[in-house]
Amino acid sequence: MTEISKRFPVAKMYLTMEFGLESAGIIEKYKKTIDKEYFPTRGHGKARSSRVAKILKEFTLIAAFREDVLDMQLYQLEKAVVYYQAYHHEYEPFINNLLKNWIAFIKAANQEGLIFQYKERIEKMFTERFKKFWLQKELEEHYLNPPETEANEDKEE
Repeated sequence: MTEISKRFPVAKMYLTMEFGLESAGIIEKYKKTIDKEYFPTRGHGKARSSRVAKILKEFTLIAAFREDVLDMQLYQLEKAVVYYQAYHHEYEPFINNLLKNWIAFIKAANQEGLIFQYKERIEKMFTERFKKFWLQKELEEHYLNPPETEANEDKEE
């Protein structure tokens, strides 16, 4: 077991998450990495979609519980929305990626039956300030009318 964790750092982090030894520290590390992408200590955040996707994918590989993955996805979305509000970022690829990630999160949270667990955090995103932006209406529409899941689509056929 120690040989595996020495040779494969990802396996070590997965086992740490699985057995809950230092999982809070690992989660915080990934959250700080996302924070730095949107709001670095110096300068303007880059909000690079590819970098954020890489962070989320890496976390998905080591996360032992689906709930942790959903929590990280929502955390990334919260930061993206704050970034959008702070810089009025209308760059189309950024907006498209935000919408794609939002739809994927809503769909996955509904499939896992955990959407109600995140209700407070989601509604907190829809602040009065954010309601001035057109993007809020788009996100709220997908939240209130979630996309069909594969399970529901299979039943209809």
